[in-house]
Amino acid sequence: PYSAYELENAMHLDELPSVRYTWVRIAAKQMGVGGDDSWGAPVHEEYRIHADQPMKLEFIITPFEA
Repeated sequence: PYSAYELENAMHLDELPSVRYTWVRIAAKQMGVGGDDSWGAPVHEEYRIHADQPMKLEFIITPFEA
């Protein structure tokens, strides 16, 4: 329920604001997290997003009705 800005600027959980909304982040793809360690190892080839390959994303958002 927090924006990227709120998460990046909070040092502790109690510094996050009260939840008043929901964030939805729509992305065509997301690259994997690092390699085999936390010291800067590159992402494994099968999880990389290559800029020279075309990408297309389409979506429709409709209101939820109970």
